[in-house]
Amino acid sequence: MVTLNVKSISGEAETIRELLAGGLEEEKRRIKFALEMSVSKIKKYEEKYGISTSVFIEKFRNREIEEDDDTFNWWAEEKLVNELKQKLSIIENIEICQS
Repeated sequence: MVTLNVKSISGEAETIRELLAGGLEEEKRRIKFALEMSVSKIKKYEEKYGISTSVFIEKFRNREIEEDDDTFNWWAEEKLVNELKQKLSIIENIEICQS
């Protein structure tokens, strides 16, 4: 668990809480949108090549599939999806407390 303290000289605790909560919600929306876009691209690669992403990644890492624009982009989209899911999980587990 990580605890962050935010101080304000104006003393507007509720305004600061609303700004922080609003910023987190906006970031969640952006991440979810990016996830939808990446998942859509990944599905197109899966349809085009007839294999799941998990099988592709394993074969790509083992160099059973050559790197070209499609395979690199497919790998990069999967990497992005994993990073976005991690960020989303972090944001969804943030609790704004007031003391």
